[in-house]
Amino acid sequence: MSVEPVVPVLILSGTVGVGKSTILDEVHDLLVRARIPHVCLDTDALAMSWPARGDFNQITMLDNVATVWANARAAGATRVVIASVVERRGDREAFRRAIPGAEIVVCQLVAPMNVRRSRLRQRERGAGLEWHLKRTEELQVILDTAAIHDFVVSNDQRTVQEVAGEVLMRADWPGLGS
Repeated sequence: MSVEPVVPVLILSGTVGVGKSTILDEVHDLLVRARIPHVCLDTDALAMSWPARGDFNQITMLDNVATVWANARAAGATRVVIASVVERRGDREAFRRAIPGAEIVVCQLVAPMNVRRSRLRQRERGAGLEWHLKRTEELQVILDTAAIHDFVVSNDQRTVQEVAGEVLMRADWPGLGS
């Protein structure tokens, strides 16, 4: 019987507008510079399909995570970094099913409400803006109440390099972080 290898998985969680995708990009750059085989997944993109399956199309997103991980693993990836909201206890287990052997660490990124609103106003256009402005408030309350994260990192008034470095250091990924 073969045992799945341990796969370090770092999930960047947080409410809407906190900068998960931006920090994901910087973490990717740091891992490339360190020559660490990895795959970075932004689950918002992996959930963009219709009709939806599950809340926020989570079933489709997790199926896509499993497929992308299988492809990345075949290409030599040994670690996974994911930008995704982890708001329910079952979310960790769902990612474990999608990534066999996953050893998951969840970082909750935080930023003040005024910063998140400003980012959302710059990013969102059209009908989605009002939904995102409302969701950033309600989701922060959900995340604070659920407290599913392993640690919190502030993504405000610092460079993306500083934030990404702290995330990697707090995740205890050897040889990474500042």
